Amino acid sequence: MKTFIKEKYKSDFTRDVIECILKSMSKHAEYSVCYEEGYGHHLVVEENEKRTYVILSREVADGRNAFLAQYIPTVLYQYIKDKSKKKNICVYLQDVSSKAKTSFNIDTYRSIKTLGLKIVNEKELNVGGISPYGSFCEWKNAKMQRQSKNPANQSSYAIDEDDEIVVYGKLFGANGKESVLTACQLSKIAQKEGKSAKYIPVKEHDTTQIGCNDRDLLDYYGVRIDRDYIVVNNQVSITAKSTCRHQDLFRYNLLQKYGYKKCCLCDCDIESNIIASHIHRITDIDNSKLPEEEKRREAVDADNGLWLCANHDKMFEYGIVTLKINGEVVINEVELKDSQIKYVRSITDMSVKKDIISKAFVEYLKIHNRRVRLGND
Repeated sequence: MKTFIKEKYKSDFTRDVIECILKSMSKHAEYSVCYEEGYGHHLVVEENEKRTYVILSREVADGRNAFLAQYIPTVLYQYIKDKSKKKNICVYLQDVSSKAKTSFNIDTYRSIKTLGLKIVNEKELNVGGISPYGSFCEWKNAKMQRQSKNPANQSSYAIDEDDEIVVYGKLFGANGKESVLTACQLSKIAQKEGKSAKYIPVKEHDTTQIGCNDRDLLDYYGVRIDRDYIVVNNQVSITAKSTCRHQDLFRYNLLQKYGYKKCCLCDCDIESNIIASHIHRITDIDNSKLPEEEKRREAVDADNGLWLCANHDKMFEYGIVTLKINGEVVINEVELKDSQIKYVRSITDMSVKKDIISKAFVEYLKIHNRRVRLGND
């Protein structure tokens, strides 16, 4: 039996580590170690013409992506490139202490199981059964729960848009690797739900391109990469014909301002029923005399938007429901019957959260209110 290890990680794979891995795999035969050039924090066990890739976590579960998630895409790429007829891939955790049992790490374990990978020493974690994600909704709810505990460093967002799951992924370092991992597993979920998956790169630091190997891995898992632009705050780098309609970027900016999809005027958080709604309408922006650059900025500005359910999106557009500049909800009772007023009140919160009201938000709201003939008090 042979074990192949990348020369770069020679010091990480001590004899004790190798023997612990082999023991977890129920392999007790004599082995030899071969060092080779290349990359990927893993070893390959070769026995009877079968090759088993074992992804090795870091020794200590400190940090988030750095413990395990950052290694998986790199090794997965090596695995899918391997033309061996008999092959397998799994994960070995060097740390099974409480640090390895955080909600973030549990999510990583569920992600790799969604991709069909096994954790060979899972029992040592002693956390009960770790199951793969069964649906996008299940994945999103778990991420939202983690986000409420630690809102910092959101390396990737994903939303369900009609017939596709859209992943917004950062590009730099460990964050970039975690984003690729997220996109691959969500593509597996999307396929089960009869949908496709799209990856929109988010510029981070000076990184503007997905690495070739990560691009090939995304392609292998059926993820379509948006090649027309990258996201940089409210800016868009365009390779296609310029336009102010950049709905993907607008949605991303709303995610950063409001978090995951939930109607700002009611409690509806049914993903497919929530719309990225403009306050100052795109049609009016297009027809304005503003410079093209300013049109594009206003079209993607989070302060010019709200998450609204399908009902409230139409009510807001036609002025049945709108907002005063202090965030108080106003119902246009003049054009409604008593029964309709009662219905609208029953499904509508009568104010929005004060922390979403910025100076720019108020200016967009004034434009909207003039259009629907409401004062700006």
